[in-house]
Amino acid sequence: MKKVCIILFLLLIGIALLVALFVFSYKSVNTSQNVILGDEIILPDRIVYKNSNNQYFEFLQDSEHYDEIIELVGGTLSNFSENGEIVSQDTIDTIHDNESFLEFDYETASKNYIISFGDTYKDSMIKLADTGGKVCSTNLRNINRLNNELDKLSSSCKPYSLEYTELISKNPFSLEYKYSQQFEEINYKIYQVKITDLKTYERYEAMCNLSFEEPITEDTFTDNDLILTVTMVPKITVKVSIGNIRYTYENLPNSYGSPYTAHLLVVSKIVNTDCVYNTDLSTVDTQANLDQLETSYDEKIDNLDENLFVKDFDQFYNDYTNSTSTLTEEQAKTVVATAFDEASRIAGKYNESSQTCELKSVHPNNFFTRKTNESDNVASYEVTAYCFRRTDEIGNGVEIYIDNKLGKIIGGRAFGD
Repeated sequence: MKKVCIILFLLLIGIALLVALFVFSYKSVNTSQNVILGDEIILPDRIVYKNSNNQYFEFLQDSEHYDEIIELVGGTLSNFSENGEIVSQDTIDTIHDNESFLEFDYETASKNYIISFGDTYKDSMIKLADTGGKVCSTNLRNINRLNNELDKLSSSCKPYSLEYTELISKNPFSLEYKYSQQFEEINYKIYQVKITDLKTYERYEAMCNLSFEEPITEDTFTDNDLILTVTMVPKITVKVSIGNIRYTYENLPNSYGSPYTAHLLVVSKIVNTDCVYNTDLSTVDTQANLDQLETSYDEKIDNLDENLFVKDFDQFYNDYTNSTSTLTEEQAKTVVATAFDEASRIAGKYNESSQTCELKSVHPNNFFTRKTNESDNVASYEVTAYCFRRTDEIGNGVEIYIDNKLGKIIGGRAFGD
């Protein structure tokens, strides 16, 4: 009888070990491999829950309720598809701004997942994209139970708000190269850095000569992080959500050559400040303006008076060599004002009082007739021309060629620094 009891005892221990091994193996598959549904949904770095009172709660992987929430969410899912209905960014913004929701958030490149407890895509999970998202699971089970359990679990957690403040420094400044290395370079016009403590902020405050309407103190960092952006692009629009921050940069009318501006975002720690998107529309604006300027510039060339400005150098050379006329300097001066007016579009305006003239041999060129996408074109032959020159006090200037027979404007050049 004693042997039987021992055998039964050992058998029970064996069964207990098998059960423990099964549970451990199950948890290893579902946690160590970072999946909660097949091989599709990776375990998030954190879970964020927004309740109906607009309070936000954060559950990190090592927090008390993380595993319980993962189990609850796993129990609601019955299907998964990468080809679900497309959801617009406006709809995602509506969920974030107006409804209670649960969101899986990632520090890596993985895209977030969101479940709304409101009327927008109720009983569905949405996989977010750079813009908008796609429904990845439908007909979620026990969604009300999940919502109620989240209210219970979050009742003992610290609530956050999604409040944020934008501040602009009152002091413009020039960003020295040695200081620019202390920022992440978004492009040559935009630099950015995340600041999480007062000591670091004070270093950038001195570096960038910062001065804001509201003071930055130790208390600022209790519930907030800072993002400092210095930019030559004057208009900055910021959109803050749980999983990311989106900056958009645009030009303002007559804002070219603006000094650097310091923009400070004071944002709740509940926001994933490691995921920041920067979209510089000023580049698009600048290109559009350049295209417009190029079109305008080329149209002016098309409209040049061909009785004065030579465009066809072969035809001009034939006319020049066959001409027996001789043009005086005074006669040449009758068209030089027109030539200098046109030259100001190309090389700037110079004072008439500095004007001089010299008769010499030159190669005709397309100084006046070259369009924006064309290269320099210099004739292989030489002709005699009156060369009118205007300069400034440091030697910069422009020279214009008017041939000595036909009185045509056959080219010119700009010189100096």
